[in-house]
Amino acid sequence: MPTPRIQQGTAIFPADRDAELTIAASAKAASRALRAGARAPLFTLADASGQPVALEDLLRAGPVLLQFQRGAWCSFGEENATELASGYQEVVALGASVVAIAPPCKIASRNAVFPMRELRDVDMKVARAYGLAFELPASLRPRYEQLGYTPPSVRKTRDWLVPLPATYLLDRDGVVVLAFIDVDYRNHCGCGSIVTALKALQTRYAVRRRSFAISH
Repeated sequence: MPTPRIQQGTAIFPADRDAELTIAASAKAASRALRAGARAPLFTLADASGQPVALEDLLRAGPVLLQFQRGAWCSFGEENATELASGYQEVVALGASVVAIAPPCKIASRNAVFPMRELRDVDMKVARAYGLAFELPASLRPRYEQLGYTPPSVRKTRDWLVPLPATYLLDRDGVVVLAFIDVDYRNHCGCGSIVTALKALQTRYAVRRRSFAISH
């Protein structure tokens, strides 16, 4: 749901108008995005050093946290990444791998190097597979380019795609147990919710192990 307009007297800030247009454009994509209970599409993406990272390999080691980001050009995305970085150790201590996924970006992060692996979603193939890509209105494209965003360079259509931020926690089978998708890119999933979901997942695993031990 769109957030209330920020007003000063009777004037609406231009930035808020841009946000409302983006929210409206991404709503349809959000309604079709991958949800809890679905099996996550597998993928292989390169990290910042060019090394391939396969989701299938990560799942063999345990739960996986995927954070789809807009990129370093977006200050709100950077805030989201910074918060995830602050809770990274706690998430990893609970047995999960953590990866951030974003389109290639020409702008370097304004923050220190993040502890999670950052994967480059060239042409937004993975974002599209997860239902997290939407076409940006033409009126906003110059502003996004000014901020440093570069849309996918290889497109079969003339779509001008932008990623929808999202956070997914996958269990070892690749099933989504936590899905946070908000059409307002200024919002994000707090680490507290992620930790709570991981602890619940650990409890579920423990119950399965006890049940298996009893039956055998």
